[in-house]
Amino acid sequence: MVRVASVRGGSVGEDLGIQPGTVLIGINGSELRDSLDLQFLEADATLELEARLPSGEAVTFEIEKDLDESLGLVPEPDKIRRCTNACPFCFVKGNPKDRKLRSTLYIKDDDYRLSFMYGHYVTLTNLREEDWARIREQRLSPLYISVHATDPEARQRMLINPAAASIGEHLDRLEAAAISYHAQVVLCPEVNDAEILARTIEDLYERGDPVLSLSIVPVGLTSLNDDRGIRPLRADEAERALKQIDEARARALSERGRAWCYAADELFLQAGREAPGGHYFDDRELVSNGVGAISTIRDRVRAEIDSLPGLAGRRIVLATGTSMGPTMEELAVEIGAATGATLRVVTIENSLYGPLVTTAGLIPGHDYLQALRPFADYDLGLLTRTALNEAERFIDDMALEELRSQLPTLSIWPSEHVTDALIAA
Repeated sequence: MVRVASVRGGSVGEDLGIQPGTVLIGINGSELRDSLDLQFLEADATLELEARLPSGEAVTFEIEKDLDESLGLVPEPDKIRRCTNACPFCFVKGNPKDRKLRSTLYIKDDDYRLSFMYGHYVTLTNLREEDWARIREQRLSPLYISVHATDPEARQRMLINPAAASIGEHLDRLEAAAISYHAQVVLCPEVNDAEILARTIEDLYERGDPVLSLSIVPVGLTSLNDDRGIRPLRADEAERALKQIDEARARALSERGRAWCYAADELFLQAGREAPGGHYFDDRELVSNGVGAISTIRDRVRAEIDSLPGLAGRRIVLATGTSMGPTMEELAVEIGAATGATLRVVTIENSLYGPLVTTAGLIPGHDYLQALRPFADYDLGLLTRTALNEAERFIDDMALEELRSQLPTLSIWPSEHVTDALIAA
C-alpha cells in the first residue's frame, strides 16, 4: 500500500477530494506495493482505485482520465532497499559519526526502483527473483548499473560480496528482458584499472545496443575512508585511463556514430588536464550523475552571457569547490566584462570530508558561511543549488535561511549555472 503525502493542485486527485494521509491499496485489482507501482498502474485511462481514507473508511474511486495522465498523488517515501556490499570506498562509510548531517546521507541504498526513477547507480547484488520478475514485467528501462569491472574477481574484490562476481549473468538477464542500461566504472588504482579496465570496456562494448553508455569516474575518498586499502589515482594513472577511454571513443564514433564512453571531469583534472567541452559528452545525458558538470556550466554561461542584464557597480561573490574554481575564475572575468559587475570567486576546501572531496555540492553550510563572511558587504552571493536538498538544507543539515540570517546584508542565491541567478536577482 501507498500513503499519500500531498496532492498536487489542479490534479485528478484534487478533483476527487483525496486528502493527505489517504492509503492507496490497489488499482484495477492489482496491489500497490510502492510508489513505483503507483506510477506504473496509474497510466491507464480508466482506473478503479481502492483506498482507505484518513478516517478509516474504505472507498473505491472510479476514474476516467487521459492516458498517461498522473493522478497527482505524491506518496510518502518508500522503504529503501539497502546495500549488501562492503565497498571500501563507500561514501556512506566516509561520513563522520560525531557530526549531525542530513539523515539521508546515512542511508546506504542499492535500490533498483531508484535507479529507474531517479538515475541512481545500483550493483544488482541484492535482487531477489521477484525483483527480476518485476523489472521484466514493468519494463524498468533504462537502469543505471555500477559495473566497475566485468572481471569477476576484480569486482568481488571491490564490492566485497560474493554476489558481485555474477555481473556477467546479471547483465545477461537484463538484456534477455530487453532492459537497456547505463554502465559506470569507479576507477580504483591497482584494482580495476589498466588491463582490467581495458577488458571491462571491451566486454561492455561487445554487448552492443543494451549498453547505452559507459562512464569512468575516479574513486572519490573522504578523509574518513582513505585508510581502507584504496588510494586516489596518480596523475599518470589518470592519464593512462584517459588514453584507454579515447581509444574506445574513437572506435564507437567510427562504428556507431556516438562516443559512448565518457571520462568524468575529475579524471581530467587528476591527470592535470582541463575538463573537455560539451561536445565530448554527446547529448549530456549523464550530467545529473556528475559526468560533464564543468563543461555544462561553462557552455551554459557562455551561451547566455549576452542575455545578462547590466550590472555596473554590483559586487558579486561566487562560492564554489576546488574542482570548479579555475572554471569559475574564467567565467567571472567574462561575466564582468559583459555586465560591468565586479566578481570575486572564493574557492572552498571541504572541512567535513577533507581536500580529496572537491565538488561544491558536498560543501557544508558552515563552510559556505565562513567563506562568505569576508564578503558580507557585497550585493550578491551565489552558490550551487546542488549543495541543497529539496528542503533547502546543506549536507551538514544547516538551513539556507540560517546562512542568510548570519549574513543579512548579502543577498544569497542558489544557482544552477550562475546566469539563472544573475537574471533572477
